[in-house]
Amino acid sequence: MSDSTTSALEKADLLIELGCEELPPKALDAIRKAFFQAVSAGLEKNTIGFAAEDSCSYSSPRRLALYFSSVAAAQPDQDLERRGPAVKAAFDKDGQPTGAAVGFARSVGKEISELETVETDKGQWLVARVHSSGKPLTELIFPILEQAVRQLPVPKPMRWADHDFSFVRPVHWLVVMHGDQVIDGRLLGQESSNVTRGHRIHAPGPHSLPSSSAYEAVLLEAHVRVDQRKRKKYIRDILEQSDPLVHIDPDLLSEVNNLVEWPVPVCCSFEEEFLEVPHTALIASMQDHQKFFPVLDAPGSEKVCNRFIAISNIESTHPPSVREGYERVIRPRLADARFFLEQDKKQPLEEYLPLLDRVVFQNKIGTIGDKSRRMSAISKRIAQELNIDSERALRAARLAKCDLMTQMVGEFPELQGQMGQHYAAASGEHETVAAAIGEHYSPRFAGDSIPVSPCGKIVSISDRLDTLVGIFAAGQRPSGNKDPFALRRSALGLVRILIEADMDLSLNWLLALAAEQLSGQQVIEPELLRDVRNFVVDRLGNYYRDQNHGAELISAVLASDWDTLPDLNRRLLALAGFMGREEAVSLAAANKRIGNILRKSEESLSKTIDAELFVFEEERLLFEEITLLDRQVSPLIENGDYARSLTLLAGLRGPVDSFFEAVMVMDEDAGLRSNRLALLAGLKGLFDRIADLSVLN
Repeated sequence: MSDSTTSALEKADLLIELGCEELPPKALDAIRKAFFQAVSAGLEKNTIGFAAEDSCSYSSPRRLALYFSSVAAAQPDQDLERRGPAVKAAFDKDGQPTGAAVGFARSVGKEISELETVETDKGQWLVARVHSSGKPLTELIFPILEQAVRQLPVPKPMRWADHDFSFVRPVHWLVVMHGDQVIDGRLLGQESSNVTRGHRIHAPGPHSLPSSSAYEAVLLEAHVRVDQRKRKKYIRDILEQSDPLVHIDPDLLSEVNNLVEWPVPVCCSFEEEFLEVPHTALIASMQDHQKFFPVLDAPGSEKVCNRFIAISNIESTHPPSVREGYERVIRPRLADARFFLEQDKKQPLEEYLPLLDRVVFQNKIGTIGDKSRRMSAISKRIAQELNIDSERALRAARLAKCDLMTQMVGEFPELQGQMGQHYAAASGEHETVAAAIGEHYSPRFAGDSIPVSPCGKIVSISDRLDTLVGIFAAGQRPSGNKDPFALRRSALGLVRILIEADMDLSLNWLLALAAEQLSGQQVIEPELLRDVRNFVVDRLGNYYRDQNHGAELISAVLASDWDTLPDLNRRLLALAGFMGREEAVSLAAANKRIGNILRKSEESLSKTIDAELFVFEEERLLFEEITLLDRQVSPLIENGDYARSLTLLAGLRGPVDSFFEAVMVMDEDAGLRSNRLALLAGLKGLFDRIADLSVLN
């Protein structure tokens, strides 16, 4: 950095910009965030101070940029104490410095006379007081950037020209400025400068930056809205201003935001005859394939009208031509969707069943046809268990995967289930069956709703059970980031349906039921079902953590004798409420103490308590209270009323505290000791019927 105004200042804003070819929109946010975090960490590691709360990152299709506020021009100077050899090794018997002392003095740039001694618990040592000047930012920033670039989550790195490095896209310019000064250096094949580029069409540039703080303003003049947060809000605003009935999908908005630098709305339409196509297919054609925003036919409606809005990256001098271009692009897509619909409807949904046997689901567990038959058997048994129309559940499960063989779903895979519902209704299937087919993939993503209809819930459960047990049996359980069959999502969906629909079905029974259907293709060992159960329980932990339940609370109820997820959920909610009571802390501590005593005791516990062996009144009172409460809470626990049970058990606080104050449990008399251990085991067992309070702090 050359001498100038900025070099004399202690702090200035730091700007870094990588100018690239068009960056992948779906990966851009993750890359930007990782770049900012990596460079921030590098500055902090090198003790270069900056105002983190005023720093940010920018991205657009052609650039990644970082802006750090009030960045120090150098590391702070430091006064260090460098320890050398022990005094007895540093000087000989005549007091002359040894080679160790001379070498140490030379290494720290000091004379022997400048060295000091310090007293430690290991004797006297030579030390040197050294002043270390901080390195300048100009020397540190490029190694930090090189390290950060290597850490970025680049999905498919590219090489270009004759370079021996790779990046997400070729880099064409580089800006690195501290205040109004360029920091000279080279990164990804580019020399740093203060020159950026504007919009590719409207103001390509080059554009010189007078200072790092002028970055956003200069680019706005150059037709680039570089702040992705402001750009996203701007796109939402212009969409809603263009048509209040526009449907703005959050994922599409994020993707379009990363596709444009100068967003301009273009209102378009298509022929009303295409509205014969199911609205889900129309939305998929516009939204997923062309990145257009559909317009609804009425406020709150799920159906679209024949209008849509495109976001252009160009402010055209002839808007009608741009509109006609977008309309010309969408028309063949809609015509294809209509054609697929007409072809698919030429035969009833049931006639697609034989085609399922042509598609392999997984080599070791058969075709999708095999899966469909297993789902049918599972669904029928669950429906019978719940006293729900088993024939309708069986029928829905049997037809649930048929739409995978249709042309529409072949072109629009995201419509699986939805098109099945449409074709089932068109084929004359009962509305319950059609609805279940449409719902059985739900919940599809985090925050999605579970199926509404009873049959929909059953078919969804059977699908997930078959996938979980089957893929585990095939030896393809998830590993690290690899989960090709989305087993984590399947397990979480299973957890959500069972809990949120309050379906009191034994998890062990459900897994065994799925294993039974696979017996013809795989040998299912008990250990495998245990592994699947543990996998589901892990997802259950994630589900509760997302609801802000603590890990200890989750562990406490998981340690209980539960079998159905709704039962476990009732235990957890009851315990969460109980922990807000004054008695909870004392009783949790008592349970922990009892657990420790019982674990350390090497004696086999007696199953009976002999009241004749009580020495202290506190023993007798605790025994009587436990006996009384056991009779009171047993029917409540049987009925799943854990909240009321814990309210009654809270009354044990006084007797328990008194017992521990007065009684020595580990008495020298073996009979007394054994009797008291049995009493404590009975007390802990009473709580353990609901949750293991001993794991709580």
